[in-house]
Amino acid sequence: MKRYILISLCLFSLLTVVACSSGNKVTSTSTKIHPHTALRKLEIDMIKVGDNLVKTEAVVGKPTEKSSDPSGTVMVWYFAEDQEVPEQYYTLKEKPEKPETYKFLKLTFDPKNKITAKDFKL
Repeated sequence: MKRYILISLCLFSLLTVVACSSGNKVTSTSTKIHPHTALRKLEIDMIKVGDNLVKTEAVVGKPTEKSSDPSGTVMVWYFAEDQEVPEQYYTLKEKPEKPETYKFLKLTFDPKNKITAKDFKL
């Protein structure tokens, strides 16, 4: 009886491992897209004036474009819409050739890395 239980547990464990590892894998097809940065309007709304840089990068990832001056830092994220999933956007690694046609999030940070201004188009 113990032998049958042991064999059953082993088979169940093996089938579970095989079933879990054979799922659909998501791979990036473009070198211009940061992986795992699918964004929704809700996530953009989570970022408020007064939040810090750490929270911002945790929500939206690394910026596409960054510029600094003595008064602070301006960071811009450009997004491309996912064709397969509506209302989901991916952060572009490089600034697009025609940035006015793309969705974006532009944040201005003060020297203490707090957001002082927010502008976006989604």
